[in-house]
Amino acid sequence: MDSSGINNTNSESHEEQNPTPVNQLGATQLQPSQPQPNYSRRFLDERLSRFPSGADLQTLESSFGSLSVADSSVPPFLENRWTNGSSSSSSSLQYQEINGAPGYNGRWDSSYRNPNSGVFRNGNSQDVPPLSRGRHWGSNNGLGYVRNNSSWKSNQGFLNNHDQSLYFGNPRTRSIASLAKDQSSSAELQRKISEGSKETIDVVFEGIIFHVCDLMVDPYGHHVLRKLMERCSSEQISQIVDVITQQQFGFVKICTDPVGALAVKSLLRCLQTEEQVLRIVGVVSLGALLLTRSSNAFVILQCFKQFNPSHTRELLAVIAQNCLQIATDEYGCRMLQQCLETGCNVVKQRLIQEIIANALRICADSYGNYVVQYLLELGDPNVTVSLIKQLLGNYAFLARNKFASHVVQKFLKIEYIDPSLIVYDLLKDIDTLLLDPFGNYVIQTAWFVCKDELRMILMMHIDRNKRLMRCNMYGNKILERLNL
Repeated sequence: MDSSGINNTNSESHEEQNPTPVNQLGATQLQPSQPQPNYSRRFLDERLSRFPSGADLQTLESSFGSLSVADSSVPPFLENRWTNGSSSSSSSLQYQEINGAPGYNGRWDSSYRNPNSGVFRNGNSQDVPPLSRGRHWGSNNGLGYVRNNSSWKSNQGFLNNHDQSLYFGNPRTRSIASLAKDQSSSAELQRKISEGSKETIDVVFEGIIFHVCDLMVDPYGHHVLRKLMERCSSEQISQIVDVITQQQFGFVKICTDPVGALAVKSLLRCLQTEEQVLRIVGVVSLGALLLTRSSNAFVILQCFKQFNPSHTRELLAVIAQNCLQIATDEYGCRMLQQCLETGCNVVKQRLIQEIIANALRICADSYGNYVVQYLLELGDPNVTVSLIKQLLGNYAFLARNKFASHVVQKFLKIEYIDPSLIVYDLLKDIDTLLLDPFGNYVIQTAWFVCKDELRMILMMHIDRNKRLMRCNMYGNKILERLNL
C-alpha cells in the first residue's frame, strides 16, 4: 500500500482522541449510525473490514506487514509507550544503529521496520507492541527477535544469530546488560559465555562494556561479568580496566561493596599484562586508606598475594605510612593481621617494622592490641625481643591499661623471654598496680612466671601493702589467687 493509505497528522491526532472500537479479534467495528469521516483512513478501515470475524491477530499482522512505514510522508511519531517514552528522534537514531549492525541484511520483519519504536501507527492494532509478537526465546535465537512474522511460538534457549539479536543498540530487544541483571536469564547467559565462540564473546562484551561498573555491584550481573572476564582477550581486559579506573571514587565504591569486591578480585586474577597490573594497583593505592576501613579489604590482600613486590611497592608504602591509623581501626587491624600471613617477606618485614615503631600506641588501643598479640604469636624471637625493647620503661603504664594489660601478660608467658626485663619495670609502680583493676592481673601473671629471686621481691612488696590490699577489691583478688 502506498503512502496515501496512511492518514495525515491531523487525522491521526483525531484518531487517538476518539479511538475506533476494536473487537477481541482485532477487526474494526463500524458504526452505521454515525457517518464516517471521508479521509484516507476510510480506505484502510474498508480493507480491514474484509476480514472475517474469526481472523486472528497473525492474519492482521500479515496485512500490517505490507504497509510501508518508511515513506517520506509518514507523520511525526507519537511518544513511545513501550520504551519508557523515548522520543521518535532517538528511535530513528537507534534504528540507524541497527541498520548498520554487523550482519544486518535489511530483512527484518515489518514490526522492526516500523520506526515508531515498536508501536503500529495504522490505528487498527491498538498499539500492540511487537514485543509480544516478535520476541522469540528459541533455541535458534534467544537474546532478541526473529526476522520473520512467524515468531509466535516460545521455546527455550538463545539465538545463534547473535550478531543482531545481541546488538546493544537495538531498542526493541533487551540489552545484554539488562539480561545479565535478570535472575532467570543471567544463568543462561553465563552458560552461553562458557560454551560460546569468540564471536559470541565479542558480541556480549560489546553489549556490556559500558555497563561494567553497574554489573560489578549487581547480585546477578557480577556473575556474568566474572564469567566473561575469564574468556576475554588481553585487549578486552584493558578496556574493562579503562572503564573502571576512570573515576577513583567509583572504583573504591565498587571495592567496598560486598558483591563488587568479588568482581574486582576476579578481575585481578584475569589481568594479563604488567601495564594492567600497575594501573589497577595504582588506583587501589589511591583508595587504600578507605579500603582498609571496610569489611572488603581483601582486595588489598589479593594484590599482595598475587603480584610481585615491585608491582605493589606503592601500595605497601601507603599501608606502612598509615600503619597506626589502620591498626587502630576495626577492619584495619584484621587486614594487617592477614597481610602478615601473605607469605611475602617484603610486605611482612615492612609492616613489622612499622608496628614495632608504633607499638606503644597500638598496644593501648582496643583493636590495635590484637595486632601486637598476633605479632607475638608468629613466634619470631627477633621480633619479640624488638617489641620488648621498644616498650621498656612503659610496662607499668601498659599494665594499667585495659587493652595493653593483655599484651603485657602475653609477654610474661613467652618461655624464651627473661621476665625480669618486664618485672623490674613493673616494680617501679608496684604499689599502684597491686590495687589497679587491670594491673592486678599482670602482677598475678608475673608471680607465676617468676623464679625464686623475683618472686621474693614481689612477695616483699605484697606483704608491705597487704593491709591496703585486703580493703581493696582488686588487691584482695591477688591475695586470694596467691593464697596469702
